Amino acid sequence: MLKPRLPLVFCLTWGVLLARLLGPGAGLLARPRPPYPLAGHEQPVALLHAGQATFIVTEHSVWQLEKGNFVRKYQSTSPVQCAVAADTVLWLGTRQGVVALGTRRFRARALPLPTAEPAGNITALFQDKQGALWVGANGQGVFRQGTDGQLTQELRTPAINAGAVTADSSVWIATNIGLSRKQGAQWTRYNEEGVANHEIPDNIVNKLLPDNAGNLWVIMSDAISVFEGPGRHEQEELPTVKFLGQPGNEVFSVVYVRGEGRLFATAQGLLLLPTEPAASFAPAAGTDQVVPKQLLRPVPTPAGRPMLAQLDAQQRLWLVSTDAVSVLTPKEVHQLLHAPTL
Repeated sequence: MLKPRLPLVFCLTWGVLLARLLGPGAGLLARPRPPYPLAGHEQPVALLHAGQATFIVTEHSVWQLEKGNFVRKYQSTSPVQCAVAADTVLWLGTRQGVVALGTRRFRARALPLPTAEPAGNITALFQDKQGALWVGANGQGVFRQGTDGQLTQELRTPAINAGAVTADSSVWIATNIGLSRKQGAQWTRYNEEGVANHEIPDNIVNKLLPDNAGNLWVIMSDAISVFEGPGRHEQEELPTVKFLGQPGNEVFSVVYVRGEGRLFATAQGLLLLPTEPAASFAPAAGTDQVVPKQLLRPVPTPAGRPMLAQLDAQQRLWLVSTDAVSVLTPKEVHQLLHAPTL
């Protein structure tokens, strides 16, 4: 069962962890393969793998990897805010509704909401473990697609910011009045005024970032919390923190690299939080003193400033910026994470 680690309040900063050589061969690193260029200079939204095909969804475009290049296949007049792949269809959540895009001819069709405003402002789009599509429309609530292809309302909370599903089949919805979670038929709300295990430090939940290790990172306006996934075999517990890097730093995505730690793509660049025992994050026993921890390590950026970081089935690391897509093998990832930084 996922459980929050709350509410120790200190900041993870990169502080003095600069310019470290982590081995005698660190200066002789092999250069990663050249990145794929990405035209348009648009904010990346999603990296999607559908069968043998790879797609990048950006703010106004869908790109497919073909013969070493990302080729634009579709342009959206309305900004795309979220996307998910399902078999031979890409689902796009835009400010003017849901679009279903076939991956053969890339012809778009709308999926209307069952409301007075069928083309709503879509802020969440994902599939649950049964393969059903979930849609969050800011100002209207959350909807689930049935076997007949139609949407029905699941949650009437209006201010929807994001949505996600975790390995235990839980559905999570981020709102401006807390975090909602559906397990089976039951909804549970986590908020600042909650009790026991239903409490989070901030009611405004902006993002939900599931990582590849089964954890859910809850990005709030004034804090970051982690709900742990089931079946943990290592001590990887994290408390709640105020921010990562520096105050106001935006977190875009996170991946867990086995044996290394958690790699965050942020507005201040790539940051690595090395794997450490949970006890090392706690303040000294018997004191109320809050001591800033110098834990984060900045990581050199292969190309641009990545906003998406994702591991594929071959454990290759994909880093997507507004201008380029870098793909690193596990060996190259290790070299990158142990390269000297300035």
